[in-house]
Amino acid sequence: MLLILQLAVRNLWRQRRRNALVMFAIVVSIGGVFVMNALARGMERDFLQGSVENMRGHVKLLAPNYRSEPSLKHLIPIDIDRATYKDDLPIKGWVARLRTPAVVMSERETRGIELVGIDPENVSHSFLGDLAYEGEALTDANDAGIVIGEQLAKDLKTSVGRRLVVIFNGPDEVAIETGFRVKGIFDAPNNQLEKLYVITGLEALQKVAGVQTISELSIYVNDMADVPLVKSELAARFPNLDVFTWAELDLFTGEMHAIIGFTVYILIVVFMCTLIFGLINALVTAVLERAREFGMLRAVGMKSRLVVLQVVIECLIIMLVSLLVGLGIG
Repeated sequence: MLLILQLAVRNLWRQRRRNALVMFAIVVSIGGVFVMNALARGMERDFLQGSVENMRGHVKLLAPNYRSEPSLKHLIPIDIDRATYKDDLPIKGWVARLRTPAVVMSERETRGIELVGIDPENVSHSFLGDLAYEGEALTDANDAGIVIGEQLAKDLKTSVGRRLVVIFNGPDEVAIETGFRVKGIFDAPNNQLEKLYVITGLEALQKVAGVQTISELSIYVNDMADVPLVKSELAARFPNLDVFTWAELDLFTGEMHAIIGFTVYILIVVFMCTLIFGLINALVTAVLERAREFGMLRAVGMKSRLVVLQVVIECLIIMLVSLLVGLGIG
């Protein structure tokens, strides 16, 4: 074996130009596949993270009919969040919110928005957790001020300290009109979030709306693999509520997340098949060019299986070195 290994290494060095080209092709293919897979997985994770952090969570509990008619008519009891933790589930956290479609008006402009009541001490799982503010953020669930997005502030031509009028339907479908002072303006990752949400304290909004309930309970899990289990368990424990995963609430992003993962496997198979056929062609050509060499080895007494073994070892050395270099570069 030592002799065969020495012969294989020497033969590789004798044909260093041809072998260098083969190794270069493998390095580029392996490195390219690695980089492509990393970029695709990063895009896949961004889709998932953006959807989950957009106040959806991995699993969400809603009152029946809330999706078809999102209003304060369809609410769930506030104490359901405490019941969720009575059993052992792989849950990282939960966020209770009260939200309703609304209209916000400044002295100059009017826009349609989502009015959301939150507990500022429990926002680490959403995009609100790491925002930069002009002015101040909300202090607690009783804070009756509002924070709005930078783009919405520009559309409304308003600023910190100004008052805005918000109109929304109460639980009895009677319009509620109330004023809020702009406490802060946040800079979100994208303009759509800045245009859509007007945020206030959960308990402050409950007082204005005259309710003691919430619109939704977003559940955050430790591992994406736990999402089906958590959904099925919550659906069994709360049969009177609707339970959805993030992908069911955001169909477009859910489909994109699945397509990216499937596309990566297809591209890897195509790349590797192309590489394999190219390598087979190069190696077969190399073997045919060495017919005289192999004939001489057989003439001096080397067994045919050892000749084959020598060629296999040469291929393995090329593949292993190229694989390590390609992965390192990738």
